[in-house]
Amino acid sequence: MTQFDYRLAFSRNHGIVSHDQQQVLRKSTVAIAGMGGVGGDYLITLARAGIGNFKISDFDDFEVGNFNRQYGATMSSVGRQKMDVMGELALDINPEANIKSYGEGVNKDNVDDFLEGVDVFVDAVEFFEIEVHRLIINACMEKGIPAIFGVPLGFGIGMLVYTTDGMSFDDYFDLDYSAPPALQVLKMSLACAPAGFHLKYVDPASVDLNKRQAPSIASGCKLATGMVITQTILAILHPNELKPIPHYTCYDARLNRLKKGYLWLGNRNPLQKLKFLIARKMLGI
Repeated sequence: MTQFDYRLAFSRNHGIVSHDQQQVLRKSTVAIAGMGGVGGDYLITLARAGIGNFKISDFDDFEVGNFNRQYGATMSSVGRQKMDVMGELALDINPEANIKSYGEGVNKDNVDDFLEGVDVFVDAVEFFEIEVHRLIINACMEKGIPAIFGVPLGFGIGMLVYTTDGMSFDDYFDLDYSAPPALQVLKMSLACAPAGFHLKYVDPASVDLNKRQAPSIASGCKLATGMVITQTILAILHPNELKPIPHYTCYDARLNRLKKGYLWLGNRNPLQKLKFLIARKMLGI
């Protein structure tokens, strides 16, 4: 039976990261909230990078409707808890990894434990769960933990980085928490991808924010994985390279367009306010 060898397993990383940096990754701890459309792929990609310690959360089970995009969704995993399936897959890559699971998700009662000893947080929470995003990001900022957030949009992604050098969650998104949830989601999505490349081809009829419905495709999720995990590794090895909000990055592979911008004032930016009015009219909400 083949014996696991950490050095050999991740030796092809060398040249992109040094031997010493690989050992830093081995000792690092990454927390990932959500094991679905992107979170499971984040875990697997970080495991292949040689990260040695994880904290993961999810309370959902896999179902057939997940097959188009979620890493762990297969016929053999239907009905099984996403977190358990993904944890097994990660340990099959690195049996020496330490994985602590939170099957009830992350909430105000366990967020401090979830982030204890964490070097980087990766946000893969269901997009519509705004209060959970806010809870964890605010806790990260209080603890000085960098956080990476990528949103697959069509064949592209909008990506944000949170650090204590950037704006706060509330200042950037400027959400009215008394407004209907659909309007909060719309406003947050506009700030996640200010370039709006996906709007050129995504069918508006496929979006129903009131029913928490929006299309997603595997290639967009895979693109998010590559970009988000790169930033996660940089947060560990080269934190000075991070550009926190109001900086943002949008890339669309179908249009082959990239925009790295600075959203002055976040959603309080006059242009963002205009976009919000236009998008609200377009979606009829």
